[in-house]
Amino acid sequence: MRDVRQIIAENLIELRKVNKLTQLELAEKLNYSDKAISKWERGESLPDVEILCQIAELYGVTLDYLVNKDHEEATQEYKISKERANVSKTIITWLSVFSAILVVVLTYILMLTISKTNLWILFVWMVPLCSTILLIFNCIWGKRKYRYIILSILMWSMLASFALQFMKYNIWLIFILGAPGQIIIFLISRLGYLKRKGQSKMEKDSDK
Repeated sequence: MRDVRQIIAENLIELRKVNKLTQLELAEKLNYSDKAISKWERGESLPDVEILCQIAELYGVTLDYLVNKDHEEATQEYKISKERANVSKTIITWLSVFSAILVVVLTYILMLTISKTNLWILFVWMVPLCSTILLIFNCIWGKRKYRYIILSILMWSMLASFALQFMKYNIWLIFILGAPGQIIIFLISRLGYLKRKGQSKMEKDSDK
């Protein structure tokens, strides 16, 4: 039983690291505590069959993969598959962004050609639009550390867009809202950093 626990523990560690997840992030996905994840990875306890099935589905592997040790070829194929999946996600994200840019440019050209209206403001609003798309994809499969940068860009570009859209009303004071907004984003990012730092320390302690 000890050997089986150790095999599963090693496979769980490898799969989690290949997928670039912390124990806390994995725990959130499985609705378990990070302490339980830590015990599984140290071989101190064994997840039940239902949880093993959930883990296998999460990582896109079979139960046989989780409980067996000699699968170097399968591991290599899995890593290659994950790399391809990551490349595909990046391509899909930027394809969506540039599709939005294309729509804005085409709309500008059509309006300029048909009605002789110079809607230059469309290019201003294009920035928060692209930022929103990036934020959505980042929340789905991106890294959390980039989320706060995208949020900052989105907030300031939105303020700039409103200020330029309604500049005849002289609403430049709207940028004052950016100060508390940026502080809030910074504080949220610090909370996330401290949480990840504490989790990283726990992982290092568990490896000793």
